[in-house]
Amino acid sequence: DEDDEDKKDTTTTDDGATVTTHKIGFLNPITGPLEPDAAGFKWGADEAAKDLNAMYASDNIKFEIVELDSGCSGDVAGPAAQTLVDSGVVAVVGAACSGASMGANAVLAAAGIPMISYASTNPGLSDAEAYPHFYRIVPSDAIQGPAGADMMADAGVTTGSLAILHMTNDYGSGLADSIKAAWEEDGHTLCGAGMQGYEDTTTDFKALADSISSKEDCTAVYLSSYIT
Repeated sequence: DEDDEDKKDTTTTDDGATVTTHKIGFLNPITGPLEPDAAGFKWGADEAAKDLNAMYASDNIKFEIVELDSGCSGDVAGPAAQTLVDSGVVAVVGAACSGASMGANAVLAAAGIPMISYASTNPGLSDAEAYPHFYRIVPSDAIQGPAGADMMADAGVTTGSLAILHMTNDYGSGLADSIKAAWEEDGHTLCGAGMQGYEDTTTDFKALADSISSKEDCTAVYLSSYIT
């Protein structure tokens, strides 16, 4: 359409050929709790661009990755998404963190720009009315919950012995809720420590660990966390 035409950058090579460049936004958690994964995510985006450029070289079409920090936060990803819109991207890869994807989607959807996440798993993102133009290549935690409950049961975790610890952000809470619901749907209960949340910036877990180990019926823990 006309909007897509406006987003194309064209240049002329020395031999007179016209090259059309399509910009693809990339929301990467360069800062925040998923920062250790950012380099790997960037490598994947760059390799994808290399493959596309090789595929369409004979058609004089190029793809350019425009990388911005999502901060693993909607407060950071929202303004970053606006910057991507202003730079003329035709689509966005990301974000990684669910909260960041939610914040970015409000901006990108309003501009009619699709986003495809490589890591956001919050079940709520499956709501096409709340998050239009959002897609992902990973399963929702609505699927991970039943799978996790089945794996724990297969590993010998018994009813009344499980505690759940989770980050209180959009990813951690969504996954923990899915695990708890699946565990209880299978006829199981949690142990005396129940389900407890913590901020994703927490570094001292002694109190949480003590709250579980002090309960004799708590012999297993499901942890909904980031790599750090």
